[in-house]
Amino acid sequence: MSITADDVHAVERALVAAALANTPLALEPRLVPAAGAVASRYLAVGTPRSLGLIAADGAIDAAADSLAAHRVWFQPRDVRCVGDGLAARTGGREVGLAEALACDIVCVHAPIAIAAARLRRGTHVNVLAPATLDDELRAIAVLADTARVARMAAGLEDGRQLDELTLYVA
Repeated sequence: MSITADDVHAVERALVAAALANTPLALEPRLVPAAGAVASRYLAVGTPRSLGLIAADGAIDAAADSLAAHRVWFQPRDVRCVGDGLAARTGGREVGLAEALACDIVCVHAPIAIAAARLRRGTHVNVLAPATLDDELRAIAVLADTARVARMAAGLEDGRQLDELTLYVA
């Protein structure tokens, strides 16, 4: 089943309700791409031009759902894909990992190690699969989990400030 705009808006409403009630929110696994799109709404640059999708075998559908979810708010002109068949599924273009990590928004659906040196300032990364973040990245990036994104969606906490690196870790 593909992610729809209704799914994305429902996830945002659920996040707001959880933040206002100060209760945790457990998302269905199929809605994780929608949560990533909500995180991007509050943590990415205002008008992202590029979106990187990184998917392992078996996660192509989830990566395509990330693109669909992000299109609720953003219209990236450049969709860069890493993963067999992902470019054909999304209409993006196949690139190497370094080029995908250089996007305004990056959605990671594959187990990888992410180092600060591989990202540029202003990038927002949705870590939607197990990943290892290097110590430098943890030190310089704004890290957000689902509870923090919920507080942002509810207006209880600020999102992006300037051109910092931001990461949502699902």
